[in-house]
Amino acid sequence: MNVVKIGGSLLTDKDGYCAPNQEMVRQYARTIAKEWERLRGNLILIVGGGSYGNAVPVRYHLKDASLPWKDTDLSMMTVKMFEWLSLVTQIFREEGVPCYPFQTSGYVVTKNKRPQRFFVEPVEHVLSMGVLPVFSGDLVFDEEQQFIIFSSDNLPELFVERMSLRRMVMLTDVEGVMQIGTDGQQTVIPEVTRANFQEVLRCAGPSQKPDITGGMKNKLEALLRLAEQGVEGVITSGRKAEALLPALFEPEPVGTMIRPWAQENRGGLL
Repeated sequence: MNVVKIGGSLLTDKDGYCAPNQEMVRQYARTIAKEWERLRGNLILIVGGGSYGNAVPVRYHLKDASLPWKDTDLSMMTVKMFEWLSLVTQIFREEGVPCYPFQTSGYVVTKNKRPQRFFVEPVEHVLSMGVLPVFSGDLVFDEEQQFIIFSSDNLPELFVERMSLRRMVMLTDVEGVMQIGTDGQQTVIPEVTRANFQEVLRCAGPSQKPDITGGMKNKLEALLRLAEQGVEGVITSGRKAEALLPALFEPEPVGTMIRPWAQENRGGLL
């Protein structure tokens, strides 16, 4: 099983409000359609929230349950995120890719922001039917904090114990995890391992665009937790939809490769 997350900065205008880039969604749909028989039954697709997932919580004061949110507005994050998932599903259907959207708030409960209970059997069933499951982040209910915004970066962790995940690909608007050299120039860090992950984490910072869930650092931390459980990770540029396939299948793809290692204790590194 492989997981691909297409960043919201690629599929929406993150400076806008619920502003999709439908042409880019269509380009990705066509890329997957061309290789659908190869991908059928072994691909999970996650789409970043972009100008939906980052703008809606700000408008309705839903970033944090401690804010002065209104109960009449509580539904708006899920309503707008499912609007986004529905649009993606429609475009993929038009390009010949059978897919099914999953609303994250309907199957996940967290405790202090970490998944506490979740129900993934429907996802397994959809995959067994040869249909592409499509996910995004959402507002979910939390046992300690009433509700939280659950980042799409963290969704693969729900599946790792039930499914044999091979590689998690995160397509972004940058070439990988960047570092600044002594000459002031930015270069891509090609590899993250157990030996250097702390140093690389110090290089990963917030997004330069609106992002309420932690930017590159949150992405890298999520991939490191997967690496502890034996899953390869890739962070690379998805400015061209065709980049999806080599990121999935090449042994040494362009970008930053997160090498898996065995988990040695239940607590993990992060």
